[in-house]
Amino acid sequence: FLCGSVRHDRHRCPVRAMAPLAAPRRARRSAPVVAAGAAVVGAAMLAVRSALSARTFTAPQQQQVVAQSAELQEAPGPLSRSTLLRSSAMLPAAAWPFAASAGAKVGGDAVVLNNKLSFPVASFGLQVYDDATAEELTKTSLEVGFRNFFASVLARNQKGFARGFKASGVPREDVFICGSVLSNQATDFNSAYGLTKRGCDENLKAFAVGGIDYVDMIMLDYPCRDCDSIRGQWKAFEEMLASGKTKSLAVSNFSPAQLDCILQDKSATVPTVNQLPYAVGSFGPTDVEENRKRGIIVQAWSPLSSGSSKGKRVCKEIGQKYGKSGTQVELRWIVQSGATYSMQTKKRSHFEEDLNIFDFQLTQEEMDKISSSNSQR
Repeated sequence: FLCGSVRHDRHRCPVRAMAPLAAPRRARRSAPVVAAGAAVVGAAMLAVRSALSARTFTAPQQQQVVAQSAELQEAPGPLSRSTLLRSSAMLPAAAWPFAASAGAKVGGDAVVLNNKLSFPVASFGLQVYDDATAEELTKTSLEVGFRNFFASVLARNQKGFARGFKASGVPREDVFICGSVLSNQATDFNSAYGLTKRGCDENLKAFAVGGIDYVDMIMLDYPCRDCDSIRGQWKAFEEMLASGKTKSLAVSNFSPAQLDCILQDKSATVPTVNQLPYAVGSFGPTDVEENRKRGIIVQAWSPLSSGSSKGKRVCKEIGQKYGKSGTQVELRWIVQSGATYSMQTKKRSHFEEDLNIFDFQLTQEEMDKISSSNSQR
């Protein structure tokens, strides 16, 4: 399901088309208290290094980042809901979610999820092709340096991914693996719970062929149509988390109102990631902020699907200044907007290109110029 980036067909997302999205509920209700967990101690200082190095903050904003970082550093463990809510609200959007700025390295930069897991900004999302193709592409992506993977149940090649990972010889602890569950066709709490629980088990069974006995993240591909059913989906996810078979929970295509179906229960685990369509020229202006307020990081699926010829032209022009392609500028804009991304390709050169975006910074003027091409304003 994770789509992003293949020239000619890189902008398309065939997996997403396989399952219709439940009608989104766009009501902007106020966020409930955000859940426990947020940045680790080191994350606070990563915010300072990355955000201040971008040189796009005013002096008061810089002081705000430093002060908030100090509070986070003093936290002995997972942050309380009140601290997380205050922290995420106070930090300038560009400082969230604390992207590192440590130069080129395997996997690129990483962010810290609300449960303190490190999450590589760039991920490879497998598309619809056979297991043999999935196996080879997984090995290629690992050789290039990708360390974050979405092996969607919708792509029907989780076994191929697992075999490719096993053949690579890369240690399990060095990669971040996410599976997914499709259960949005359920119409009540019990059926949503049952379908989701079965989907969790099917993920583990498929990954087991590559010696993978847990996932770092499990994601709901789509929300059910009503809150009661969404809570049924989430109950099954909570049980998988409690069993130790996943380290974190995530969602995809959730509106703020649908997120709040989960968060109204103050004991619920907060989703770490919400995967949304987010690209230059085609993005929800409040998507990153609405999720940030809830302690959730946006991951862009189909990050190169811009319908804006103006946006692509602007990115190409800006890229000449940095010796980068227009594609790399598009991805850099996503990251500096406060999101992460999941790409897709079958070409080694594109894997390399899409991972090589962490050695330059766009100015605020350039960010604004790219943002102005948005068709959803």
